[in-house]
This record gives sequence, C-alpha cells and structure tokens, in this order.
Amino acid sequence: MSPYLHQTQNRIRVRSDFIQRNPKLVKEAIKQLQATDGIEEITHRLYAGSVAIRFDSKQVKAAALLAQIESMGWLSVQKDKDYIDSTIRRSAFSLVKGIAILTLKRTVGGPLVSAVTALAR
Repeated sequence: MSPYLHQTQNRIRVRSDFIQRNPKLVKEAIKQLQATDGIEEITHRLYAGSVAIRFDSKQVKAAALLAQIESMGWLSVQKDKDYIDSTIRRSAFSLVKGIAILTLKRTVGGPLVSAVTALAR
C-alpha cells in the first residue's frame, strides 16, 4: 500500500505498510509522541496500518508534527519481498512454458501441440 496522509486543522492521520508491519517501533514512537505537549489523543489501528493524531494547533505546529512522523519512517514506501518473489516465479514459469510450446511446435507440429496445450490449461 502506498502511504496515505490526511490532515485537517487539529488532526493528522497516516496509513502505511510501515505502520502495519512494524508494530513495536510504532508503539515506541506513539509513546514519544504522547509525551509531547499539545498531543491530545492518538489512535493506532494495527490491522489497518493507521495512526490518527489529534493535537492542539496552538501548542504543536502541524509542520513540526509531520516532520517528526516522516523522520520515524511512517511515510516510507516498502517493497513487498513476497510480491517480488511471486512475480519472478510467475514470469519464469511463463517463459519456460513459452519455450516448451515453441520447441514442441518445431519438432512435433502444430495440430498435436494445440491439442497438448488445450489439455494443459
């Protein structure tokens, strides 16, 4: 998921893979944020991968809070290793299948290969 950031006058909500996949780091960061003057409420939804922060804009500037959130890595984009691995596997399978069909067509002939590929689907 791409990081999502929504900001209103006294509230910032961040949703990202980092928040979902690093619950221990996020809990520690939330403790630090709660100790900051002007932070009124923090809601962490682990399975949604989101953190909503309500704050007093007179005590805490939104820009400073956003800079702190960014420094924690909450807005970083993470590549999904499983997704990359499965994409490589599917591509390799398609390549091997294409080469096998091409080889069969050249050695055996078209009609027989069509029958074999119809059975393989």
